[in-house]
Amino acid sequence: MGMTDEEIEVLLATPEIGVLATADGAGRPEGSPVWFDYGAGIVRILVHRDSRKARNIRANPQVTFTVDTRRAPYRGVVLRGTATLSRSEPALRRLLAHKYLGKETGERYLAKTARYDEEDNLITIHVTSRYSWDYSKGY
Repeated sequence: MGMTDEEIEVLLATPEIGVLATADGAGRPEGSPVWFDYGAGIVRILVHRDSRKARNIRANPQVTFTVDTRRAPYRGVVLRGTATLSRSEPALRRLLAHKYLGKETGERYLAKTARYDEEDNLITIHVTSRYSWDYSKGY
């Protein structure tokens, strides 16, 4: 049984790691764990501009993005959509660092990784469909 729209929104606001699935040049799927931000049907992810994720999206912008709890009772969502690449957003780096590391550790992380600001790309996924599951509700 799936989750309600509200339950999906709550899950996507938590600091769970997402898995971005892209296809490489030979069409083989690749899944990459990433930090993300979600709102209004859009997923935002920061990656190095020369990463496999960025190269794959340049060649094929169709992606899936999975977020799940990885602990019982298992629940999650798969988002499908089209990805675009653009310039990095420093404010998003701060938001993600705080979301996943907390404010104090996040600020230390940002100070140590500031040199990557100019090398990052923003992946924006415009969600076109989704499906979810919540095993606490049965099958």
